[in-house]
Amino acid sequence: MNSIRFELSLARRFMEENKVQTAVIIIGIAIGVSVMVFLTALIDGLQADLIQKTVGRSPHIVISNAENAVADAVKDLNGEKILLVDAAQKSPRPIAEWRNLTKALTDDPRIETVLPVVEGSGLIRRGQVNRAILLKGMDFEKADGIYDVSGAIVAGSSNISEGAVLLGKNLAEDLGVSAGDPIQLELSGREPLTIMIDGVFDLGTAAINQRWLIMDQRKASSLLGIGDRISTIETQVYDVLGAETIARQWGTRLPSYQVESWQESNASLMVTLSSQSSSSYTIQFFVLLAVILGVASVLAISAVQKSKQIGILKAIGIRTSSVSRVFLFQGLVLGTAGTVLGFGLGLAMSQAFVVLAKQDYNLLVKPGTAAIIITATVLASTLSAYLPARQVSKINPIEVIRNG
Repeated sequence: MNSIRFELSLARRFMEENKVQTAVIIIGIAIGVSVMVFLTALIDGLQADLIQKTVGRSPHIVISNAENAVADAVKDLNGEKILLVDAAQKSPRPIAEWRNLTKALTDDPRIETVLPVVEGSGLIRRGQVNRAILLKGMDFEKADGIYDVSGAIVAGSSNISEGAVLLGKNLAEDLGVSAGDPIQLELSGREPLTIMIDGVFDLGTAAINQRWLIMDQRKASSLLGIGDRISTIETQVYDVLGAETIARQWGTRLPSYQVESWQESNASLMVTLSSQSSSSYTIQFFVLLAVILGVASVLAISAVQKSKQIGILKAIGIRTSSVSRVFLFQGLVLGTAGTVLGFGLGLAMSQAFVVLAKQDYNLLVKPGTAAIIITATVLASTLSAYLPARQVSKINPIEVIRNG
């Protein structure tokens, strides 16, 4: 214990003897850490924003029947076969045992929301205007867990009743309708019927706003004629980036179903995110390398400057290992001080960037990433003192004292 106190005291004295040199090392480490923190906050914030905009209001995992309903795509009309839908679109057969499957998914602690969905293609007419639509039947309360339909209502009441019919904003504009107006709905194999629009929604995606017609699950099932069955099960998970792993595991448990994660549906986005991360890690590596070389070179110069004092200490019986640890302690203290200062500076730079650049997303520093930066920098600064510590171990006290 006394030996460690002596070594710490000697390390502090060496640093205080040349305050300018000590300050330069700390500032150098701080600049390197601030760059790593700022870069991490920028990349992680951008990735989180991209993911939120891409899958914030969409399912992370979709489960459907692997068997396609090709036979249902053809109908007899006056003795002739009529193709109602393109069989190449792989329209899945309805899922009959969906309740047991929904319960099993709900019991998975990694899954946040489970939403049974009824889907079907159709046509909406309003006067001389007609548009192809995708009918989506779902439980509105559960749907809010994924799509936040209630919060997306731009016309009509946000208190959605069970039998409500909702239309996408872009689709409503094309048809010239709003809440309270009637439209004519035509579904494959069904007689046209007139329904009232109870609300108009804006889910922030043009493709959805242009095509979706949303209603209660039971009502949609009845209109599509699929009985007590559903088309797909949509889920959202707590760990968005872990959706692919969860989907793979459920795919193994459900071999007769198709389980697709959002990563599979957005392969190009994943390539972009991977490229961003790789660039960030590469830059951080070279910044950390610069910090290591800087600390090592300055401490090596310090060892040369204090060679006479070190020689005297070794001559009076101080062990070489003890003197070597003095430089390791210096690296530890300098690394810790520089890291703390640099981390604060990096956060300040990040906040300034958001304010000055007027970004519409928040920069993000994940706790795990922050811990890695802090640990890596402090450890690197400490280990960078190995070179001067080794140099000290080679000092011959007799030669140093004799030559001055």
